[in-house]
Amino acid sequence: MLFSGKAQTSRGGWGYVSAADGGDFDEGSVTVTQVQGLRAARNAGISVPKEIIDKSRDYLKKCTNAQGGVIYSLGGGGGGDGRPALTAAAVSSGFSSGEYNAPIVKQWLTFCKTHIPLGTGGRMGHDEYTHYYYAQTMYTLGEDGYAKLFPESTANDRLTWSKYRKATFDNMIRSQASDGSWSGGHIGPIFITSVYLAILQLDNGTLPIYQK
Repeated sequence: MLFSGKAQTSRGGWGYVSAADGGDFDEGSVTVTQVQGLRAARNAGISVPKEIIDKSRDYLKKCTNAQGGVIYSLGGGGGGDGRPALTAAAVSSGFSSGEYNAPIVKQWLTFCKTHIPLGTGGRMGHDEYTHYYYAQTMYTLGEDGYAKLFPESTANDRLTWSKYRKATFDNMIRSQASDGSWSGGHIGPIFITSVYLAILQLDNGTLPIYQK
């Protein structure tokens, strides 16, 4: 925890290099990874200073643009387009931190619903990373979580785990190679296969961070 706290930047995020080593650069994906790691540490009984978590939450909120999407980094002044991959990761980290009904999480989820289409079969930038976190979000929502967050929504318009599971799992299974691996995009098959296997096993609830 001491290293993680010192590595956190003045804005509350994390970057590719510890802030203690200079640069003070941060960006969304590393920040979310740190938040998930801190949650895992807390689950293991390790004390995590509240101020570290609070600063990271504030960072992600400040990274949110007017459309509800999370931008790449605050280092450039906070401007830029919202990125579906980072926004999906932010929702997942929000749920992991216990913010199930926070307004900012609802903003992120609304952005994701618009920018991450289901069942199209097409690829999008960083889609393995996107679905690694978006699948966790859908699994946490289950069948009635979205309705509780957005009670005014109609049944057909709601996001549910079963809808996501059918649309996404069917595409994953169809795209699996004969040797059992998955590949595509600009990332190698080891990473992609590991991510897809993690998604396909969410229903098992093996890891504490995935358990409801």
